[in-house]
Amino acid sequence: MEINDILNMANTISTLVSIILAGLVLVVTMQMKNHTRRIGWFIMAICVVIGGLTIQIMGESAALENKDIYTKYSYALYSFVAPIFGVYFIETEREEGQKWDGYFWTALHVLLALLVIIITNYDPTGFQAYTAVLLQYSVILVMLLFSSKSIKASAGFMAGIGFPMITSLAGMGVYGLNITGFGEIMLLLFVFFLYQMDTERDLMVKQVELSNNKVSLLMEQIHPHFIYNALQQIALLCDEEPQSVKNAIYAFSGYLRKNLESLTNEGMIPFEREMEHVDMFIELAQILPSKDFVVEKHFEITDFKIPALVVQPLVENAIKYGIGMSTEGDKILIETKVEGGYIVIRVVDDGHGKQTELTTQKKHKSVGTQNVKTRLKILCDGEMIVNRSDEGTEAIVRIPEIKARSGF
Repeated sequence: MEINDILNMANTISTLVSIILAGLVLVVTMQMKNHTRRIGWFIMAICVVIGGLTIQIMGESAALENKDIYTKYSYALYSFVAPIFGVYFIETEREEGQKWDGYFWTALHVLLALLVIIITNYDPTGFQAYTAVLLQYSVILVMLLFSSKSIKASAGFMAGIGFPMITSLAGMGVYGLNITGFGEIMLLLFVFFLYQMDTERDLMVKQVELSNNKVSLLMEQIHPHFIYNALQQIALLCDEEPQSVKNAIYAFSGYLRKNLESLTNEGMIPFEREMEHVDMFIELAQILPSKDFVVEKHFEITDFKIPALVVQPLVENAIKYGIGMSTEGDKILIETKVEGGYIVIRVVDDGHGKQTELTTQKKHKSVGTQNVKTRLKILCDGEMIVNRSDEGTEAIVRIPEIKARSGF
């Protein structure tokens, strides 16, 4: 068997193996839930490599005079894996909420990709083409060294970069050997496993944070003094309004049960179930010593899910620190709507007027506010905003519609 036949066999085998690996990774990635922008760049890179591998395998079976054309097209696709990987890395390093800051590196990677295409057009299988590819990944390596938040955290990326660099060196040393696609798919396999490790680590951190949050939330929701006041008021009802005692006990027990159930809610619950808890709290609050108030509900949508104990603490704040501490106001509004791809929940009170019954009003800490924000962020990537004014207080919860609909 001649050396050319051996090289062609090696090229064909490496290309077929790479196509199988790339296809498997692509299928697994597409089935993952909660795709981020980072994983979107990864999917794009996989598709680009599959395109290059497909063209390359077509070239292996083409006539000898046409092979260079297929090689040029396959390298044109391979050359854009490095820029896409660069963007993926920048998205990985980017702090949450920080604006995208990789314009320099991205522009440089794209220019190098164009350089590879130009050189390959004149030298599709020669030394210069592999040199250009090696230069591409050398610049990527420099980016990892200088732009990484932690060299230790980028060690996996650096190990993955070694594969396309090694296959480029192999192509420079053995004329006719073209396993660039295999090197790039091995790089993407490293990236995939690193992403899985990051996801599992983040999940563990979120589970611990959520567990701590649940305990804290329960302690804030079931105040000893609140239980004491509720039982005292129920005792007074036995003398003053005995016909109301039964309903008061039902409301109180239902309120406690819903709070305890929140400890077992790992995910999201239907909005209607959360409103059952809200209604129990309102019924209980109306039998305790407080101002008279009314609750209005304007629901454009109810068939969605939210984390447990999100609306109830906001209603409690409106009763205690809104109309409860104000000389003005007696109305609470709860509404839902779809707006700009988000499910929006608003809890508005018309208290907090210019005059208040307590001068220490601003010193009071809102019930469960931080816990609500934490649970929204962890469970559904939602957010909560509180706006205060002389006209009242408005609490706005925003949950991405796709997550509110699916419950994931």
